[in-house]
Amino acid sequence: KKNMKKQKSFSNKTSRPPPPTFEDVLQGKVNVEIDPAQLEEIMEQEMFDVYSLPVFTEEFCIKLQQYIKQVILHSEREEFAHLNLGRRIVDLDTVGLGWVNDLLLHLIMRPIARLLYKSSETLDELDWRQGYITGYAATPSQETGTTRHRLVSHTDDSEITLNICVGDNFEGGKLQFRGLRGTDEGNHGQTLIGDFQPRLGTALIHAGRHLHEVTQVTGGERYAYIVWARSWGGSRSQTCPCCWLNRRQGNSCICGARWN
Repeated sequence: KKNMKKQKSFSNKTSRPPPPTFEDVLQGKVNVEIDPAQLEEIMEQEMFDVYSLPVFTEEFCIKLQQYIKQVILHSEREEFAHLNLGRRIVDLDTVGLGWVNDLLLHLIMRPIARLLYKSSETLDELDWRQGYITGYAATPSQETGTTRHRLVSHTDDSEITLNICVGDNFEGGKLQFRGLRGTDEGNHGQTLIGDFQPRLGTALIHAGRHLHEVTQVTGGERYAYIVWARSWGGSRSQTCPCCWLNRRQGNSCICGARWN
């Protein structure tokens, strides 16, 4: 009996609350972020400000690509024509995959941003994300969601960008980086910092203000899953990002009251 009492007392002391549900995780009710030190072990620095890490399996990439193609195919029906899914990027919140964006934000982007970009990008916590699929082909086609064959040098409307290759049956289509906007290299955009050939399931993470481009796809279809993350408590709370990026003065900004 004494042993039974001790055993009962021990079990009461070590009892734990039930594990969080999947819905709790997606709604941000629990902290599911990974220790950045664990992510560091699988990350590689490809060039200045740009890091890579494996994120998706080949199987998941293929299923995601197939799903997006089916969505685009069904969007040709009259009741879905207003979504224009074959003519523009496919927003994952629109097609029911916003939960993947949430997991990438909390498990990967926020921990890495704290580790690598906290000082250079004057970040508060990343608290907003948008994820979408964009496609490229040598011969662009609305039917496959490949609306471009290349993309000129540009910056993103984000503090941090995650770029994951989800289709590797293509030729060309390298990512080239040309420096941070707001620095000597980035202001001129003529200096090639480095390039990267996308690998299936591998993500690149970089500052949104890093000038980058996609070289021409010469064969096959190239699909990328892009996640933009923002920090509304950081520079955006003090400075209009549109004006900062484009050096606008006065009230001519498209984000201003004049246009809204």
